[in-house]
Amino acid sequence: MEKLKSNWKSVIYWFIVMTIMNIYILPKFINHEPITSKRAIIGVVVSLVASLIMGLLITPKSANK
Repeated sequence: MEKLKSNWKSVIYWFIVMTIMNIYILPKFINHEPITSKRAIIGVVVSLVASLIMGLLITPKSANK
């Protein structure tokens, strides 16, 4: 949990980017399918999980400079 607290900006960045990709760009331009509420909910859940994983993978900046 400490690692996520130190990387909260990265987690938010990944969440926003993945949400836009999953909800808007992939269905609109790649699959040419309509954007539905089911797709939006699944996209948000997948984006949340992916952003938490990316937040755990990123090494925090060291306080000692």
